[in-house]
Amino acid sequence: MTAVFAQPRVAAARHRGIAVLLAWIGCITPAWAETPRMGLAYQPYVGQWSQTPDNPYASNRFYTPSFNTYVGGLSIADPAHAFLRAEQQIDLYFAQNGRLRSVEASGRLDFDPTALEDATDAQWSRTLFRFFDGQKPGPAQEIDNQASVFRQLSYLVEAAQDSPLKLATYGAGFQPGYWRELDGEGYATLPVWTDNRVRFHPGDGGPTTTNRSIDALHFHFPPTAVYVKPDPSRILIQTQGEPGRDLKLDTVHLRLFAPARKQDPGARLNPGFFAGDANGQIALAAAEINARAGKRLLTIEQGVENAAVYGTLINDRMRFAILSALAQAKVANDRFPGTVTHLIVSNEYATIAAKTPGQPTPTEQITEMVRFAKARMAPGGEFAGLGLRVGVRGNQFRALDPRSTDPAIQQFTRDVKNLLAEVDFLMENIYPSPEALDIAARTGNWDAFFAPKTGELDIQWTRLTHTLSELADGRSIELMIGEIGQPTDGIPFNLSGQKNLRTPAAGSATAQLSAHIDRDARRLTPEGFAIMRRYCNPELTTAFLTDAFAWSRKNGVQIHIFEAFDEPYKFGQNIPLPGLSDTESLLSSQGNQGAEGFYGLFGYTGVASFQTQTTRTTILPGSTLRAPLGKGQQWAGQFSGRLYSKLPEFDFAETAAAFKPIISH
Repeated sequence: MTAVFAQPRVAAARHRGIAVLLAWIGCITPAWAETPRMGLAYQPYVGQWSQTPDNPYASNRFYTPSFNTYVGGLSIADPAHAFLRAEQQIDLYFAQNGRLRSVEASGRLDFDPTALEDATDAQWSRTLFRFFDGQKPGPAQEIDNQASVFRQLSYLVEAAQDSPLKLATYGAGFQPGYWRELDGEGYATLPVWTDNRVRFHPGDGGPTTTNRSIDALHFHFPPTAVYVKPDPSRILIQTQGEPGRDLKLDTVHLRLFAPARKQDPGARLNPGFFAGDANGQIALAAAEINARAGKRLLTIEQGVENAAVYGTLINDRMRFAILSALAQAKVANDRFPGTVTHLIVSNEYATIAAKTPGQPTPTEQITEMVRFAKARMAPGGEFAGLGLRVGVRGNQFRALDPRSTDPAIQQFTRDVKNLLAEVDFLMENIYPSPEALDIAARTGNWDAFFAPKTGELDIQWTRLTHTLSELADGRSIELMIGEIGQPTDGIPFNLSGQKNLRTPAAGSATAQLSAHIDRDARRLTPEGFAIMRRYCNPELTTAFLTDAFAWSRKNGVQIHIFEAFDEPYKFGQNIPLPGLSDTESLLSSQGNQGAEGFYGLFGYTGVASFQTQTTRTTILPGSTLRAPLGKGQQWAGQFSGRLYSKLPEFDFAETAAAFKPIISH
């Protein structure tokens, strides 16, 4: 019999290194594994596309909320209940002729891990935002965000009716672009809402005046220092011109900290570990929810983003990302033990690649970073005793073959064998093949994928476990499905014909769609939408979820459904997409009709907008596709929306309760 193997999902651009998910897995040996529970892949970027292309930062572009938008626990007015407290003061001294004579600057940044213990939902959800009146920015203001990380996690707990959930995440809030070189040294550079004061000292003896504003200022952090101490001498003031004549202030670089040892006076955890985007608050918010409940309702498998620089993960940006994840896990587990259990080093980065002289392969790079992470938790390390299991999430482990004659497969197999000597677990992302999707669209069931012994998943599971057992040399390795799912709408990556959008294979579903494009409107015709929705619709997704969770329970394999919430930013509305024609963009899974934004079990009704007022009486997302709203739901402003279930026929609470109880800390 010829086995049909499911396709690995192609990683999407940008934060999509989070790549779309799926995954299989079980246990080579059961020693590490817990009894599985309901598992979800999770990222918090839930906001809908703007209604109009009125982005003040990029003219005539649609937009979604930035990744920082969902961060909570921020307040300038109430610093006692804020994770981060940031201040900058600039003093401008003028000569008698009114010209600038000198500049001084000072700053402060404190992180308080206990600031939000037993705080209210609103305090956990406070953020700051600057609205615009047309192109004119207004003052920053505090917002009670209904889509904060804390509220998203609380919603999941409520939906599960207190049955425990396991969430696999994708990052610690840091991206490779959050970086700056100063004086020949690299720094993690992150924006922090800051109480910003500028004092003017006139040279004629007049009174000093102060301008005060709230601004997102960039702070610079030593990337490999787990502990730091304040060092005001490191602030860098850049000016132009001569004092008293034409002196001008260019920039103040808020480089406030020097590396320190834990035992040094004034030493504290590097605040930069907690200054990133919303991914960096997942563990902290989950721990607070667990502490409130007095039991472990949420278990976090903490992801680390692919912070590659010049083609390698072996760099200080990746080290900073790993250290950020470990620091967040430490603070979370101090609040409620056992909240964070795993560290996922990279996502879909372990790929088949031939050896390049002088350059480690992707898998070799990961292995080096796994060693770095484990060394930090070893005796004598900065996070000694934290005890997270360390592993990798990929989508090509099914290609492993110790008997292959292909040089690239041979290299990949050798690399993974070495990786298995270091890791505690592996995750594999698995999605149905185009053939299985075709069959499901025709029959309404997923037997081609989930059927015992003959389905794609069982075939791949059996082969993968056998291969990894052979390569692991008796080591106990926990195996999980990192991602698995089926979108409710849109053109999916695993639709037949997606491999070649320019000339889709004759007879494929993508070829059928290409015959039904309204090029003037840049969308499918009604006939095209009807074809697309044979393959992706709520009924087919509900059937998939039911079978997937049943497979998890039956086989004792931890899976993570992709994904908890829709992430609308993943299907682009600004056509054409980079490198693609209009037609290719319209047919792409990442285009304006793509399924990338529709894998969630849940959605959010908030629509992005920078504008303080709108002339529109009805708020709608500006995207070509929109998830249907339930009874009583309506689209709302970006901070005042509501989280909701997209699948009324799927009983989330009952499914979560069907997993055997887990003994919690």
